[in-house]
Amino acid sequence: MNRRRAVWIAGIVPVLAMLYLLLAAVLGLVGVNREFRSTPVAAGGIAIYLRTNRVHSDIVLPTRVRGHDWSATFPSSQMRALQAPSPWIAFGWGDRAFMLETPTWRDIRLGTSLRAITGLGSGAMHVEYVGRPEDYQVAQLQISTAQHVRLIEAIENSFRRAANGNPIRIDAPGYGDADAFYEAIPRYSWWFTCNEWVRSVMSDAGLPVPLWAPFESTLFWHLPAPPAAG
Repeated sequence: MNRRRAVWIAGIVPVLAMLYLLLAAVLGLVGVNREFRSTPVAAGGIAIYLRTNRVHSDIVLPTRVRGHDWSATFPSSQMRALQAPSPWIAFGWGDRAFMLETPTWRDIRLGTSLRAITGLGSGAMHVEYVGRPEDYQVAQLQISTAQHVRLIEAIENSFRRAANGNPIRIDAPGYGDADAFYEAIPRYSWWFTCNEWVRSVMSDAGLPVPLWAPFESTLFWHLPAPPAAG
């Protein structure tokens, strides 16, 4: 019986993986907020960026703009060795254990990955100050002030907070000198991945995204080209 069960599992796993990839591709083609129109910076819009390392995506926002200052919530003193906040700040969500225990892809472990997929672990937010978004692989999006406010609200709602209302910093080193980890919600799962978090907060802000985005690539399928300068 155990052997038959092992054979059955070995056969069904590739099928489920193919169905997962097919579903991701199909739902990735379905656009949400298709009525979105860029708001040029010259007309009062705000430039934001979607950053990727080909596996994981982050949202990069201005640190200070239109009366909102992220450095008030995430002071440079909470980073490892940052003298002053940089002009840009990146937010990336994921499974807590995976993010803390996998600083590089060489550190990935099967047990950590399986625990993340099953949703047994809690969430975490990686917050990083960035000097120039253009130094990374990014796509720019120019949005309205109202959309920016909604995006801020969606990101802020992803943090687990202390009694005083502040995000709870995780006592663990970041990946570099300008970043830190914070407790976050909800839990990671096969359905709600790090890239799906990016999709969800962008969707809440009225920005163009796919219907589902477990992988980072589909997030870029729906982004319009930035408005021409001038």
